[in-house]
Amino acid sequence: MSNLIVRIFGGFGVGGVLTVLVLAFGVDPSADIDVREIMFSLLGSMIAGAYFSVAALVFTIDHWSMMKQIAIHYTSSLIILFPVFTWLTGWIAIEPAQLIPGLGIFTGIYVFNWLGWYLYYKQIEKKMNESIRNKS
Repeated sequence: MSNLIVRIFGGFGVGGVLTVLVLAFGVDPSADIDVREIMFSLLGSMIAGAYFSVAALVFTIDHWSMMKQIAIHYTSSLIILFPVFTWLTGWIAIEPAQLIPGLGIFTGIYVFNWLGWYLYYKQIEKKMNESIRNKS
């Protein structure tokens, strides 16, 4: 239980820091931004950070196939995060002309991110196997 709490608050922290970095370096300083907009963006980033931190635990369930882990993680990401990105933050407009490309971008980023981690761990696996072979 304490691991779960640490993950949630760690995710809040990462989401908060990313929001501050975007505000500091990605927003025109002369832009007139509503405080509520910043508050909802910060909250959305914190929710996304906490979600991804906790949802990664799906990949630690050894008796599930990789396909099942990915399907559950992706589906739960859509169910939890897509409303955050649309209704809460307004990052994606709630109009069919915006939702469909938004869903495509969300899925593309998800696949790109997953593929990056997959290739990273495959590389680690290869190095570990080579290390074991060299010690034999």
